[in-house]
Amino acid sequence: MLEKGQTVNGRYEIAGPIAKGGTSCVYLVHDRHIGRSLAMKVIKRDAVGSFYFARSEIEALRRVRHPLIPVIWDAFYDLQNIYIVSEYVKGETLDKICRPRGLGRTKSLAVAGYICSALEYLHRMKKPMLYLDLKPENIIVDSGGLPHLIDFGIAGCLADHHIPVGTIGYSPPEQYDKDAQLDERADIFAFGMTYYSIRSGRIPDSDPQEALKNIRNSRTLNSFEKSFLARCCAMSREERYTDVNEVQKQIRYIRSIPQKIKKSIEITAISAGIIVSGYCGAVRVQKHIRENEAARELYEMTTDHMRDGEYTPEGIRIIKSAISSGALSGKCEQDFIFEVAMNAMFTEHDYRTALLYFSKLDPQAYPDVTDYITLCKMQRGFHYDRESAEVITGRLYASTAARKPSVQKYETLIFISGCYENYETDEVEGLSKALTVIDTVKQELVSLDGKELSLTKDGYERIRTRLEEMLSAKKARLKVIKEENRERNNEKER
Repeated sequence: MLEKGQTVNGRYEIAGPIAKGGTSCVYLVHDRHIGRSLAMKVIKRDAVGSFYFARSEIEALRRVRHPLIPVIWDAFYDLQNIYIVSEYVKGETLDKICRPRGLGRTKSLAVAGYICSALEYLHRMKKPMLYLDLKPENIIVDSGGLPHLIDFGIAGCLADHHIPVGTIGYSPPEQYDKDAQLDERADIFAFGMTYYSIRSGRIPDSDPQEALKNIRNSRTLNSFEKSFLARCCAMSREERYTDVNEVQKQIRYIRSIPQKIKKSIEITAISAGIIVSGYCGAVRVQKHIRENEAARELYEMTTDHMRDGEYTPEGIRIIKSAISSGALSGKCEQDFIFEVAMNAMFTEHDYRTALLYFSKLDPQAYPDVTDYITLCKMQRGFHYDRESAEVITGRLYASTAARKPSVQKYETLIFISGCYENYETDEVEGLSKALTVIDTVKQELVSLDGKELSLTKDGYERIRTRLEEMLSAKKARLKVIKEENRERNNEKER
């Protein structure tokens, strides 16, 4: 261990330890020559493979120029240690942030998008590179929420022969075969296990088959996340996504689907009421006030079956039973049909069920139902007619933006912003359009201040908080993508 205040190589003053591994330790140091804080990795020379791994890390970082990967500044050695000095990223490792409960879907997807961005850069370099040790412990999240990949000790070039090492639970089976010719699908496997870990807060099982079983049986992941990760982490690499670009497309797809938010319902606004004979109490309700009490009971029954703002399968079963019983009347039945259709489309990704229920809606009461039906048809099997999708998205945006203020209006506009981001082939253009929609919603909400609407009571403040988070995340992502494009163009020119 190096002591605080000690100077290494005549210029690096030790400020204190940051992290420690079996054969290495990382210190925060102050470079006296340039007056900057840096990270210095110290590797014991007598450790097995120390020079091999140090050379691998130096060679990897020397060629990398990406905003989510620290830049190497210096490298040297003495009789006891090997030293690698690189850019210091202030923050916490992802494993400390996500455990023991895991992160929410929105935050996990945002982090996943950035991680894929860095992996895609590595895989597309002039001399493509594999990271080979992706895990939450090797990801530092800075104060702005951006994840940075660290520790390139076993990174290598595509198809290079390698020492069969990795991290059990995260590395794919083929990485432990010294004769295997690794490709980008090794990093895709590790990405899938990393995503599972940050969502669940758990370390993947050391047996990849058991780990895959845990993913499929997870109560934290929704059905689409399960199928997505099952493909990322398939035992056979031929069954995985072929490249990170495919993974990134699926992430953008999931992010385009808004999280189902628990609706704020004014029971007294229900004009038709609900007849709940045989469903909520075996008593036929006649009077308006009794109907409202029954409606409240039914509403409470269903919202008791919600998790993270989304209906559980039991909640949806209750709503479907109410619809099929014929006990609901007019407007109320249509509202619950709309709930089931939206849940099937946005949460379960069950487009067949969504189509069935959307087709039961009155187009006059729900003027956008035709477009929702078209979107469901296009998204079955994840095949998109992008031109048609963009036309429909534009039409939905125009009709929705013209409506009076309501929580449903702003939820729909948030969904539309995701559509723009997902369907636009140019990622920068898609993000720019999404930001325009979100900013428009934000400005309209600002204009509601001081008016007769109660922001807190009607749920508008909650929407505004979401918009702030989305704006911040998308602006940060847009900045990263533009920087990547700039670096890619510079690489081509070189």
